[in-house]
Amino acid sequence: MIALQQHVPARPVRYSGEALTSREIEILELSGRGLSIKGVAQALGISPGTVGWHLKNSYQKLGASSREEALRKARALHLIDALFACPVCSGLVARAS
Repeated sequence: MIALQQHVPARPVRYSGEALTSREIEILELSGRGLSIKGVAQALGISPGTVGWHLKNSYQKLGASSREEALRKARALHLIDALFACPVCSGLVARAS
């Protein structure tokens, strides 16, 4: 059996405690699946500027200064699915519950 997960040392997750909106979580989820700001905007039928606004708010609430940091924190807090590279197709797959 092939392990899909590599061990990554745990880092403490700092979180302001302010709840993310359902839209902010939805946008983080799509960003975590590899969509660009433009791709997220097209998928949701909103403008790229609106996506950027929601991401900025998410970063602030999560105490993140980058997309990768925000995604790492959102995954650690179980706000979005943790994704792993599929060894067969190299696509992203969600961790099995």
